[in-house]
Amino acid sequence: MYQVMLVDDDVMVLNFLEKLVPWQELGFELAGTYTNAHDAIRMSGELVPDLIITDIGMPVMDGLSFIKQLQAGAVKTRFIILSCHDEFHFAQQAVQLGVQDYILKESLSLDGMRDILERVKSRIDDDLHLKLRVDRLHDQAHRSREAMKEKWLRNLLSSPVLEDAALYEQLHEYGLNVTLGHFIPVCCRIHRFHDAIGRYNSEEMVKFIVENAAGELLREEPDVIFFSYSSQEFFLLCACRKELVTNPYDTMARISKHLQKAFAKYLKIEVSVLIGAMVAGAEGMRRELSHLLASADGFFYSSGPVILKSSELEPKMREEDLFLHYSEFSEKLNRLLIEENGDIESVIAGFLAFIESRKFQPSIVKQFVWKLALDLQLKLKFSLHYDKEKVQHDIGQMLNVSELRDWLLKFMKEAVIHAEQISKKSKKSEIIDAQKYVQLNLHRKITLEEVADRLHLNLSYFSRLYKKETGENFIEHVTRMKMEKARLLLLDPDHTVEKVALMLGYDNKSYFVKLFKQHFGVSPSRYV
Repeated sequence: MYQVMLVDDDVMVLNFLEKLVPWQELGFELAGTYTNAHDAIRMSGELVPDLIITDIGMPVMDGLSFIKQLQAGAVKTRFIILSCHDEFHFAQQAVQLGVQDYILKESLSLDGMRDILERVKSRIDDDLHLKLRVDRLHDQAHRSREAMKEKWLRNLLSSPVLEDAALYEQLHEYGLNVTLGHFIPVCCRIHRFHDAIGRYNSEEMVKFIVENAAGELLREEPDVIFFSYSSQEFFLLCACRKELVTNPYDTMARISKHLQKAFAKYLKIEVSVLIGAMVAGAEGMRRELSHLLASADGFFYSSGPVILKSSELEPKMREEDLFLHYSEFSEKLNRLLIEENGDIESVIAGFLAFIESRKFQPSIVKQFVWKLALDLQLKLKFSLHYDKEKVQHDIGQMLNVSELRDWLLKFMKEAVIHAEQISKKSKKSEIIDAQKYVQLNLHRKITLEEVADRLHLNLSYFSRLYKKETGENFIEHVTRMKMEKARLLLLDPDHTVEKVALMLGYDNKSYFVKLFKQHFGVSPSRYV
């Protein structure tokens, strides 16, 4: 529906137009009626009508002056004039002002108004379709230009050799004043990427919105251009002189802060910013851009969006092998599945505190969490909502440890619920209790007799019941659980085969090796 406003000091005419014209049927919505031009001017800024029908001969301000004042304020509204005067000079002025139609009140009729409004609506429709086509072409051109800039940036980062002249020529084409001689690159990374995707539905839309917003924000900034790198990261490049009069780093800090605040306020996207060192020449720029891209991983452990110089980042992250601790954390998560009222948040908080204190490489942390999740999936046979590829993709996108915390908490809460459903689906309470007992006592020898006694069941009855409910013998289940635990323990190079055998309650190493080989098809020493 298009908005229409009526302005006429003749109340009878207003009533006729308001009540007798079928506005909605003709594609219009009556936004307001006014008896003087001043009230209409005051409200037109708020309503922004598509069409105004106004009398030409009103007191204080006539219709032509009213139209001129609105047009001076850049209001893009169409006008229809009502007049009691059949005089050429009025019609001539109306045409000069771009008025759509000039109607004599004495000839005003419902059929006449219907014809005029249908013509006006057709013109508005045509203009709207044209604007949409122009906007679409503009967006396509913008995306094409940004895609070219992104491709150029990636080529620069991957190219072993690039001549300074070629670099300056390309940057000049993109609008940068290369005669200033030096450049400061800035790397920007979205702080919580999954939140941005949740708000805007897709990575592509996040990227498009960031590109457009950055372009608008930098429009008034001389000597600064934007380069998209991915849906998660983008660069700013500032051209500057190497002098003591002004500090270009202060300029980039100001621009970065402005961009960061605007993104947070208007887009609800938080961004961390890393300001690089001043460079000159193609090789210096390529080296600094690559350094910033690699260093941005340091934002993984930041508690919130920050603005830093590359020299202010913490020392290099630890090279310690996180997977040496895999069996420990895997065991803690597995226990959450079998212990009633397990404190999921406490376990996850302990894991996150551990990796934050050691500052492991983010890529290694994400691989570690993916393997933990995958092992739980295999154990619980999760639905397709958590298929292997989706888990790997979701975790790989996480740019901050807080995202990892939220995802892991959600995953584990769903896993615990799923484990409870599986346990209660077709098993008697005695079977559930027996399996929980096994999980909690894998470190020692477990016999059929002790579990039957613990459950206050006859030995033979318990043996038959377990076989009937699960499809396997109780001792087979115990052995299978111990072998699965052995597989995890052997990932730690400090755990010898003999040590793992003892950790699982096997006094005889050879017997343990035999069971392991039967279960996995290879000996423990070859499995590692």
